[in-house]
Amino acid sequence: MKPVLQCALIGAGRMGQAHANVLTRLSGVQVTWVMDVNAQNAERVAAQLGARASTSLEEVLSQPDVQAVLISTPAGTHADTIEAAARAGKAIFSEKPLAKTLEDAVRAVRAVEAAGVPNQVGFQRRYDPAYVSAKARIDAGDLGRLEGFRAVGRDPEPPPTEYLVGAGGLLVDMGGHDLDLARFMVGEVAEVRAIGGAIVKPELAQHGEHDTAVALLRFENGALGTLEVGLRTAYGYDIRTEVLGERGRLHIERDKQPDLSVYDAAGVHHDRPRHFSERFAEAYAAEITAFAEGVQAGRTLTPSVRDALHSLRLALAAQHALVSGETVRVQEFGREWMEQVESA
Repeated sequence: MKPVLQCALIGAGRMGQAHANVLTRLSGVQVTWVMDVNAQNAERVAAQLGARASTSLEEVLSQPDVQAVLISTPAGTHADTIEAAARAGKAIFSEKPLAKTLEDAVRAVRAVEAAGVPNQVGFQRRYDPAYVSAKARIDAGDLGRLEGFRAVGRDPEPPPTEYLVGAGGLLVDMGGHDLDLARFMVGEVAEVRAIGGAIVKPELAQHGEHDTAVALLRFENGALGTLEVGLRTAYGYDIRTEVLGERGRLHIERDKQPDLSVYDAAGVHHDRPRHFSERFAEAYAAEITAFAEGVQAGRTLTPSVRDALHSLRLALAAQHALVSGETVRVQEFGREWMEQVESA
């Protein structure tokens, strides 16, 4: 019988609880600690899991029986938490992004790679069944030469202005998942340009922020791409991805959930996912399962912190293009920081 993998939950919010619920269904895995700066949150979730609660990261990381940590804290705390967990020798799963800046992200990557600990970053769409199948077809050459990429990401309603002002920019906070998929499915992006506006929440303009944006991508392999991001729909969560090749096209979209159309006197109608937690429930479960089972089996985990660093650089480059109006060469963006890991 394989030994039990004992995990600590760092951050007891919605995502942390969702990850814990997956872990509790896996054999040979146990959540033994829950840490949150809010003591009530930590104690409530810990009681549900039969775990111990703490408000101290240092206390949790000092426990010799904690082998792995799952980090679901605010984005600005990710780099410091990853670095501390790496120094403590823990296997690490962290939600994206690695950090809000390349400087902090590079520091986290260097700490993880110096410690040699298993690591995975939460780009859950890479584990969604449709994306997994599409990636396999692309890698098998079914599309032939890749020529085009299109992604659409729209939330049903915007979060509070206070959140958006501190989120790091629309193309980082929301567009980061789509830009990671661009790299994952088509390849590295050579250059990016973008336009945007404060259409849904005009007050964002005074903060230099956007709620709607369109980015243009030129890939290193010659393919061209677009990304449309917005923060309001009247019809639900809208995520679409398309890859075009010389032999055909792959289109990923879940328009119905459940897959049921109702025909009545009012016409034809159906429900669609309202939020990301509905659309990607399978993917979230799959990525956490892959992490836990991978740590237990000693397998290489993916995407790694280094992979996620490249996705963060692309997102930050796109955000810079959006704010500045410039066309940004991705390989030149943040070069002084990237060289610290590329030469390692």
